[in-house]
Amino acid sequence: MVKRAHLVTGKGGVGKSLFSAALAYHFSKKNTSVLLTELTEHSFYKDFLSLPEISYKPRPWKKPHLDISQWRPEDTLREYALHLLKIESLYKLFFENPVSKSLIQVAPGLQELAILGKLTSSPRQHGPAMNYDEIVVDAHASGHFLSLLRAPSAMNEAIPFGPMGEQSKNIDKYLHNPEFTHIHLVTLPEELPITESIELHQQLKKEFGLNARMYLNKVWNLSESELSKFSAEAQETLENIITQEAWARKELQKAKISFTELPLIPELNSEVLIQALSEHIEVST
Repeated sequence: MVKRAHLVTGKGGVGKSLFSAALAYHFSKKNTSVLLTELTEHSFYKDFLSLPEISYKPRPWKKPHLDISQWRPEDTLREYALHLLKIESLYKLFFENPVSKSLIQVAPGLQELAILGKLTSSPRQHGPAMNYDEIVVDAHASGHFLSLLRAPSAMNEAIPFGPMGEQSKNIDKYLHNPEFTHIHLVTLPEELPITESIELHQQLKKEFGLNARMYLNKVWNLSESELSKFSAEAQETLENIITQEAWARKELQKAKISFTELPLIPELNSEVLIQALSEHIEVST
């Protein structure tokens, strides 16, 4: 049974997908069973990890404890419908006709609800079982992340009765449960990512009662002696970076947000990069 769900978000380009992989690897080293999944139409990890294929069905990435998959809304809906109907011909009759397909595409919040229903299915004991201790989700960028989390509540308000209303309510309950739902917010020491991350952190706390973990990524953190080894031109550029890093720390401290600094790791090999980054992540199991 899934004990904890970890949703990773952040402004586009901050390194949230790399962090998600490092977080999953971090958990797998502790002899816990882990699933890393991405919510994208086109897989990032397939090429990044040089894997032949990533699909809805989990496949081993790091044996024996770490699997990887890709969750698309249509796949989660199909799995859930087949679980209820039991017979594939009935599923095709109800869900694969043109009218149903069109309704599923345009129904507000239904695709997000399908994803979150899958994520919370184990503790709710509703739907196909998932035998993992931890699930790490490379989720939507911060601009769309709140829309994802708000989907169950919106559906429950629109349809408060019946099976749909009841399941939406239960999904929302687990999203508000800090023992189950853990948000990891990745940012950079730059003005736009910091501002957006602080706003999202505050909104998550206000709306969901969740205290997201903040990660300041790609930090140089150079000392004076390290800086002096560079050319004068490079020193000027690096001094600007150091100033930005100091500003970012100050802004997060001013907002009373605790954060973990993650170093910029000069490495091109994805496997080595993930392992190195995981050494700087401190999240207990």
